[in-house]
Amino acid sequence: MIKGLEIFEVPSKVFFGPGALSNVTHILNICSCKRILFLTGRTHSRKFAESVLESIDKDYDLEIVDYGDVTDVLNLYQKYLEKKIDVVVGIGGGKVIDVAKALAYILDVPVVSVPTTASHDGISSPYVAYLLQLDLRQKLGLTKIYKVPKAILADTSVIKSAPRRYLLAGIGEILGKIVAVRDWELAARVKGEEFSEFAAKLSLSSYEIVMRNIEKLKIHNEESVRLVVKALIGCGVAMAIAGSSRPCSGSEHMFCHALDLLAREQGFKPPLHGEVVALGALMMAYLHGLNWRKLKKVMKTLGLPTTAKELGLDREIIVEALLLAHKIRPDRYTILGSDGLTRKAAENLIDVLGIA
Repeated sequence: MIKGLEIFEVPSKVFFGPGALSNVTHILNICSCKRILFLTGRTHSRKFAESVLESIDKDYDLEIVDYGDVTDVLNLYQKYLEKKIDVVVGIGGGKVIDVAKALAYILDVPVVSVPTTASHDGISSPYVAYLLQLDLRQKLGLTKIYKVPKAILADTSVIKSAPRRYLLAGIGEILGKIVAVRDWELAARVKGEEFSEFAAKLSLSSYEIVMRNIEKLKIHNEESVRLVVKALIGCGVAMAIAGSSRPCSGSEHMFCHALDLLAREQGFKPPLHGEVVALGALMMAYLHGLNWRKLKKVMKTLGLPTTAKELGLDREIIVEALLLAHKIRPDRYTILGSDGLTRKAAENLIDVLGIA
């Protein structure tokens, strides 16, 4: 079958390594921007955003705001519809960069991604977190949020300064790709879903890079940070090529999103996204018949949580998330099938893997 025209975008410029933040003015010149909104967090990333602002020529019209929740996004949207801006620069972790992409999409301006942690693959991807997308769809009636960063400034010295737990979460995010691609292949066989071999290979290559460099990743230094960030950027590009998050998000992410929903409903703070994705990957690898023991050994070696207790969760929450997971993306066929797991199957799964 002959395919039609394919169009995809990838970041046009990436500054990567120690001192990347010093190139922010160069990026702004590329974007031909004068009115710039800097979006950041309220703690760790704020100090980096403020130092960047101090280094920029005063000819620019600069403004910095921090992000709290979806209400802030809606307020910013209303404010900057009237007060025009040329670009949104997201400086922070996964939530900040996701919000920056969403806001830039709504306002139809470029976005620049400046990660201060390596805990997520949203650094270069055009998509945003499931709950944020869900909220904005409900509030603004959006059908899809898709915004490829115009440029990326990944300063490895800044990212290295974040607690190691965030880097481990990024590794957990990458470990999930083995399941995401296997789910995608399954959907292509069973449902005839369109499949991009190139995007799948690119996603898997990030997983393979991590698996080949476990010894290096045991040490928290610039080299290990560089390795993880580059792999995460590759994952984002894979999604852009696929025109979907499919190469990087399958049943392991559906489990994670289910747990996020339960956390919201029950009022507890969920673990880091990549930590939950890794645990989800471990369980879904078992269902796929993959070598879950090897995956678990790697997780334990690096210090990623492999049990509910290590994540600060109880057994019932894990079971509930497993039972809910298949409903998260009913349009996305995975190893969980259309009907999901029975309670007995979910409990047996976590017993066999020693999760709870």
